[in-house]
Amino acid sequence: MSRRGFTLIELLVVIAIIAILIGLLLPAVQKIREAANRMKCQNNLKQIGLAAHNYHDTNDRFPPAVNIPGEENFGWPPAPDPNRWYGLFMAMFPYFEQDNLRRNLIDNVVNPQYQNCVGPNSVGAQVVKILVCPSDAGMPNPPVGTYLNQYYFGLSSYGGCSGTSATTTNGNQSLKNGMFFMNSSVKIASVTDGLSQTLMFGERSRRNLPATSTSQSLGGWAWANFFAQEDNTMNASQPMEGVALHDLNAFGSQHSGGAIANFCFGDGSVRSIRKAVDIVTLQRLAAIADGQVIDANRY
Repeated sequence: MSRRGFTLIELLVVIAIIAILIGLLLPAVQKIREAANRMKCQNNLKQIGLAAHNYHDTNDRFPPAVNIPGEENFGWPPAPDPNRWYGLFMAMFPYFEQDNLRRNLIDNVVNPQYQNCVGPNSVGAQVVKILVCPSDAGMPNPPVGTYLNQYYFGLSSYGGCSGTSATTTNGNQSLKNGMFFMNSSVKIASVTDGLSQTLMFGERSRRNLPATSTSQSLGGWAWANFFAQEDNTMNASQPMEGVALHDLNAFGSQHSGGAIANFCFGDGSVRSIRKAVDIVTLQRLAAIADGQVIDANRY
């Protein structure tokens, strides 16, 4: 008894049907993956916000963007810790289960990153998973940046909100109106706009950042020097952007094609803000005490 096989036409039809099904399934799979990444990112920000509040409970203030003694000579407040050099995330490590990492970091010398980050296996090169957004395709793999081919920095997708002024080393040029800035010591009581109305942390997209001498290590959590505000914070001096070429000041992400970014507000809640939000609304959310109440429908 003979067996009838597929004809060439039938085989081509089957292949075409399979191709169509795959074409229909791929967007759904991508949406599911992005939804999972977005949820992971939101959880990261939730944990970072909780750590900031635990730090406040212990120290009666939020940590500074960077703690650098002597900066009062350049228009900044005196350092809250007069004999220490550290950044925002270094300060919070004990509050999201990275206390061993914090103890291994040198913080009692000027420019401690040049001791903490020597070589790919250095303490400052460690990847802290809670600081990395899985949707940030601009991150190297692993998320470690280099500087001068000898210093290695674990990178972060997140930063504190420093307010509405562009990143600067000149304290006289900064409004100092955000939650974190050079040698800041903001208390909950200082956030008179209300914690639920004020940005605390947000995302930075590494995609299409401008090339600079330190661009590969930008956002390294171990940077703790005169210029390290740009590694630990962003601000609302510019509109959000996550895909096109953008400045290192800018908040932004690659979630949903860069259309939104996740933020942790001062009350610990995590919410998404549309990339298309107007700059005035973003700036009012970034300032801790400008007296403006913003309707959530505006962002």
